[in-house]
Amino acid sequence: MQHAVYVYDICHVVIDNLQFMMGHEQLSTDRIAAQDYIVGAFRKFATDSSCHVTLVIHPRKEDDDKELQTASIFGSAKASQEADNVLILQDRKLVTGPGKRYLQVSKNRFDGDVGVFPLEFNKNSLTFSIPPKSKARLKKIKDDNGLEAKKPSSGKKGAVSQNSKTCSGEAPNPYQPDPSKLSR
Repeated sequence: MQHAVYVYDICHVVIDNLQFMMGHEQLSTDRIAAQDYIVGAFRKFATDSSCHVTLVIHPRKEDDDKELQTASIFGSAKASQEADNVLILQDRKLVTGPGKRYLQVSKNRFDGDVGVFPLEFNKNSLTFSIPPKSKARLKKIKDDNGLEAKKPSSGKKGAVSQNSKTCSGEAPNPYQPDPSKLSR
């Protein structure tokens, strides 16, 4: 992977999924130790190469009426501890009916914002997206004189300006070295 990051300027690797990659022939105690080793290796790779790694880990079996939590991640707690961000795809269709899916941010190491994003399938674009708003929402802000002024909400809370040194406009990672200063 290090060679691919260097040669092809790759900045995001997706491993889907960890359990399948590990195989099924190991015993349960060995599987957890192997998973911890693999998670640590991916974390080191991400830090050393300034490459974002998305690791898909399926949850343990949970009751259908309960939401998944960070503790629902299969294996030990190392996967969630090493992660900068933990995203959980919640599928509530068994409890609330079809189509009730949302993405839950349960850990955010960079600015701490956590929450949920509803996912609705858009048949025209064949994507999951935020439902369209009928009217532009206005949010009140105070100007320097303390007077309230109306400003249209951009809908991009926590938006980060693009930086040519980062990949696809991602925010720079404070835990990783500046890629422009790395010698290859």
